[in-house]
Amino acid sequence: MYYNIGRDLLGINPKDGTMYQSTSYGRREKALPGVVGKFQKKCVDLKPDRSFTMAELDGPAVVTRIWVAVPCWSNPGVLRNVVLRAFFDGEAEPSVQTPLGDFFGATFARPKEYASAYLAITSGAYLCFFPMPFRRKAVFTVENQGSSKVKMFFYQITYLELEEDLPADTPYFHCQWHRERCSRGGSPYTVLEAEGRGYYLGCHLDMQGRGYPWRLNPVKIQLPEGFGMGVLEGWERIWIDDAEQPNLHGTGGEDYFNGAWYFTKVPSTWLTHGVTQRRYDLRRVSCYRFHVEMPMFFSRRIKVTIDHGLENLLAADIDGTSYWYQEEPHLPFEPLPPARQRRPISTSGNRLIMAVPLLYAAAVYGLARSIRRKFNTG
Repeated sequence: MYYNIGRDLLGINPKDGTMYQSTSYGRREKALPGVVGKFQKKCVDLKPDRSFTMAELDGPAVVTRIWVAVPCWSNPGVLRNVVLRAFFDGEAEPSVQTPLGDFFGATFARPKEYASAYLAITSGAYLCFFPMPFRRKAVFTVENQGSSKVKMFFYQITYLELEEDLPADTPYFHCQWHRERCSRGGSPYTVLEAEGRGYYLGCHLDMQGRGYPWRLNPVKIQLPEGFGMGVLEGWERIWIDDAEQPNLHGTGGEDYFNGAWYFTKVPSTWLTHGVTQRRYDLRRVSCYRFHVEMPMFFSRRIKVTIDHGLENLLAADIDGTSYWYQEEPHLPFEPLPPARQRRPISTSGNRLIMAVPLLYAAAVYGLARSIRRKFNTG
């Protein structure tokens, strides 16, 4: 069973209004003459340290699709440098605040292809199908926090302009990104903490192990270190409303993302869940899950956490994007770190660490050959 958010949660059908679309076409300040200029009119450039308003839409309406295209090869770092925000019905605090790529489910700031029920990165396009209702006005902006201009930014925002107002209890779409540097024995990573009345839809997480996993005790190499992938030995816990104990307590990180055994097949992407990267040599894993079988309802508050390793025994860098609906007001989002601090953590240290067993094996092999040579010549 797949939950239709627009129909089952919001009560909106295609016949309730008329479809329109706001795009990047004609939004460029200046264009060259001729064919080049005609192409330029299709997209915009994003100046550094400037915010650009993609669309100001009048309600009542519901956004049904967001499509974006931008060449990463000519715009290094664009997926983390550009911040996407959305404001609904005159709110001062955004309901959506996330780096551009992470909103669509990029993998460590790279456009790995996948297709889910609500988000996709396919054939060069970034797609969002989360319905976003509003009563009076919706404002979508992108801010280029990088040091250079972003060239050839294309977008389309499709929306259904409604004939009648939305019910008073219609929830608004929310999305937030944040990063935590998790230490051994520290607190779990907070996927979402929200107050109000709404529905938790899911998340996308990038997890990267830190520290030294190779112990003299071979048991610990397997558990909790997981041969370098032990960050997945943690589990999710979800508290709904006033619960003192978690309503949901998982058995492992990959289990929450509907996989098993540290994900046996990668990439593996589906409508409800998937893993786009799992590399032992980098100690990285990137995965997503959407509760399309039934959004998780909360009437007062919700808290979603995931451990980094068994009982948080392993150090890790985790950043993630959470998706949910709720009635306003919502808790203010924490400020995003500067663009440079949002970049994926370097993997050079992990490459060296994961090569250590090969160095051990080479040393043992060399020692064995030396002993054999001395024995044969002696």
